[in-house]
Amino acid sequence: MTSVLWILFDGGGDRPRNGATPFFAALKPVIDKLASLGSCGIMDPISPGVRPGSDTSHLALFGYDPYRYYTGRGAFEALGAGLELRPGDVAFRTNLATVDARGVVVDRRAGRYVAPEEAKEVEAIMARIGEEVERKFGVSVVYKSTVEHRGVLVLRGAVSHKVSDTDPHKTGELVRRSQPLEDSKEARTAADVVNYISDAFTAYSKELEANRRRASRGEPLINAVLVRGGGYMPSIEPLRQRYNVKGAAIAGVALIRGVARAVGMDLYSAEGLGGTKFDKFEEAAKLAVELLKRYDLVFLHVKGTDSASHDGDFKGKVDVVERLDAALRPYEAVLEENYVVVTSDHATPVSVREHTGEPVPILLYGPDVVRDDVAKFSELTCWRGALGRIRGMDVMPTIASYLGLSEKFGE
Repeated sequence: MTSVLWILFDGGGDRPRNGATPFFAALKPVIDKLASLGSCGIMDPISPGVRPGSDTSHLALFGYDPYRYYTGRGAFEALGAGLELRPGDVAFRTNLATVDARGVVVDRRAGRYVAPEEAKEVEAIMARIGEEVERKFGVSVVYKSTVEHRGVLVLRGAVSHKVSDTDPHKTGELVRRSQPLEDSKEARTAADVVNYISDAFTAYSKELEANRRRASRGEPLINAVLVRGGGYMPSIEPLRQRYNVKGAAIAGVALIRGVARAVGMDLYSAEGLGGTKFDKFEEAAKLAVELLKRYDLVFLHVKGTDSASHDGDFKGKVDVVERLDAALRPYEAVLEENYVVVTSDHATPVSVREHTGEPVPILLYGPDVVRDDVAKFSELTCWRGALGRIRGMDVMPTIASYLGLSEKFGE
């Protein structure tokens, strides 16, 4: 059985700095060998110039038009966190953050790293707030911490997802008040609930033991919760029905696990893969190779490149790529017997620290894939490859075709 290993470097695309990008600078002999033996190109995750979110870009990469299927990031986050969404539930993505006495955001990620014991304290406070919301608004609240500063918030009741974010998406600005985006009682209730939770969390955060420890060490306090990306569970035809592909996903980030789960992939976790730039990939690579025996497609998500980009950490981004490549070295022979796709879901240049709209490199290796003259996987080289310039939505049909699983169009 021939299968596909799809390696996705989140936010891996970049812009040259002193003539090099992290992909170009990284010592990655396994990936570069696959590039030299296969076809390379560049890819617009959605379309030229569109700045993709990781949610919309992953939908497109899995073969689903995000303009049709995207219903908000929160629903995917909730699914990836293991929550079950009911019809009518509204889910939000959240950040734990640091604000000053005026409510101005000082750090949108509360130092980024939130320890498991701190997350448990936060969940206890959110449960307490949820009881108050239930009594006051008749709306149930479910909150769950995911990775680092991230979490998900689900509202269950007569609510709408059409409310604005409280996250200003930058520091130096006040936490925003959620506003209804439609003239309905459900939207007004949802906005009122979100604002109540925001105010109550900041008030109760003074009781967090975690903040006492943080204050003594001069670290950012956890004293705000930023809410954004409200959405509901979309109706999506599973990957198996749409492309006749049986897929598995290995990811440590709730959002990506949620998108993969929404399209019908089986989810797996690996020790060391937590969704940070400090992840270890040995167990993830080993698991991916084992799963190739059971699945048509194995999707391996690498979050660390995006985290390093948002931190402006060029060397850290290079290091993530090199560590993943090193984890693949024991399995070179297995990889060369199968198909391998390597790409990114969007560019997050280290110099910008945010998603941008340029294309990203992509390589496709396989025993019967046309070999071009590209010998190194990077933004500076892949544009010369045989794949040319493709869209994110072209990847899954291409994979299905090489696997011999796609349906013929016409007679």
